[in-house]
Amino acid sequence: MNIDDTRKRIQEIADTNPEAKAALEEHRREYEFRKKLVLARQEAGLTQRELQDLSGLDQRAISRVETDDKISPSIKTLMRYLGAIGYQLDIVRTSQ
Repeated sequence: MNIDDTRKRIQEIADTNPEAKAALEEHRREYEFRKKLVLARQEAGLTQRELQDLSGLDQRAISRVETDDKISPSIKTLMRYLGAIGYQLDIVRTSQ
């Protein structure tokens, strides 16, 4: 079974199981958020080491925030990360 077959099978399960569908959607949102963090850092022209110097976050912590889907960074960590690259954490209402 290759990666495309695996993705297809996961989607089939999600299509028939509401709990699996919700979990898959949550994972996708987290993945997209992490991609946006990396892109914003790169657009700021910063390496993880440079972000470490600006944010006070350890480079390993920055790497985990950007890539490790097993951890959930604290609000304080996200605020420090974003502030160092010229962004801020905000709450925005979505359509319901």
